[in-house]
Amino acid sequence: MRCKIVLIISLLFSFSACKKEDKVFTFKTIQLNHYRPKEIPKQLLSLKVLEDDHMTVIAETEKYPSEYTLPAQFAVQPQLSLPLYAQKYSIQLWGDVTGFLGECEVDMHHYKIVFPIDMEVDSESLGVSIKGSWQ
Repeated sequence: MRCKIVLIISLLFSFSACKKEDKVFTFKTIQLNHYRPKEIPKQLLSLKVLEDDHMTVIAETEKYPSEYTLPAQFAVQPQLSLPLYAQKYSIQLWGDVTGFLGECEVDMHHYKIVFPIDMEVDSESLGVSIKGSWQ
């Protein structure tokens, strides 16, 4: 009996994950986990969220001193509400001295999310965690 209940609950969560394609996701914070190159001059770091064209900035974060420890959590301004499965997005790391430092793409077709999101996205030059919730 207990196995049946667990199975039914699991199926309900699976079906709700499949329905996220029509839902809107609200980006709340981005956590900077790592970046390369590590040997950069002291500067202020910030993250930008860009549309798939890699040119249109749709949100930015506050600045964070590069000499401070990681991970660092950044509030996204403005808080984005967007259809996360509809298109790819990219997150870029910028320094106020060196300029562009790294980028990673967010392609939700590689993920199925059920609960409020805390998803890690990595590339060779940048690693971040995206945090937010579904509406």
